[in-house]
Parts: sequence; structure tokens; C-alpha cells
Amino acid sequence: MSTDHRAEAERLLASADTASAAALETSLPIEDQQHAAVLTGILTNRAIGHALIAQGQTASADASALRAALIVWRDIVSHAVAWNLAFAETDEQHEPWLNLAQRLEEAGLDIRADVDRITPDFGKNPQGVWKPPTVQREEHLRSCAEMPTPWSDKTDTPQ
Repeated sequence: MSTDHRAEAERLLASADTASAAALETSLPIEDQQHAAVLTGILTNRAIGHALIAQGQTASADASALRAALIVWRDIVSHAVAWNLAFAETDEQHEPWLNLAQRLEEAGLDIRADVDRITPDFGKNPQGVWKPPTVQREEHLRSCAEMPTPWSDKTDTPQ
């Protein structure tokens, strides 16, 4: 039985679009969001393979098409990680996304610069999102306590 590789590639890319939408859906449990982000990459890679076979280029892949697909995949994963790091309310929500970023870094697919570039779009500090939410809250409270108020005595303020 012959496989229509073009149709299979299109089907997989449609599934990857659905998975990427799920990865960015904040109403889903964090484990489902992370699973959807990883699934997006897997489906995209499988689609690329079928597209290359359909083109008859199994030996020498079209580098520009492969590069474009990987850029899209990286952007989707970077946005999902940035969003979930930025808006995690508990350390338990934060940890899987930090682990995903660290695993990608270990695999030579570091997305830290991408996440740092994206997080200001969410109104967040790029360096702060890498810290667990409890540490972020403690640092915020400490900076608020050190900040002088209009009613502070002039001698109380640090020089």
C-alpha cells in the first residue's frame, strides 16, 4: 500500500497547529500545555520528513524548508515557555517549563535568548521569569520595603 506523503505532511501540520494552540491555552493544566508544546515539535518533524519524501529528496533535504520549519517550531516552543514562566503562580507550575528550557539547552537547542526577548511583551522582567514565583515575590516585597515613601523621614532614607 502506497503512502501519499504530501497528504500525510499536510495532515501532520494541521495537527501541529492544533497542538501549538493547546500549548498556548492557559486554561489547560500545565502538564497538558507542556505536552502539547513537545507534541507540536514531534508532529512538525514528522511532517517535514513526509514533505521531503514527497519531494523525492530523501538523500539531500531542502535546507531552507527545513530551516523554516525549525524556526517556526522554535518560536512556538519559546512563546509557550515564556508565557508559562511569566505567568506561573506557583513553583509547581513554574518548574516543568524551566525543566523543558534546561533540557532543550542540554540538547543544544537553547531558547533562553528567545524567552528573554519575548517576556517583555508580557510586561515581565526577562531575568525575573527564570526564578521561581516564591523567589520573585520575596524580591518584590524586599524592594518595596527598601523603597522610601513620601512620608519617610529624610534621615531614614539610604544615602
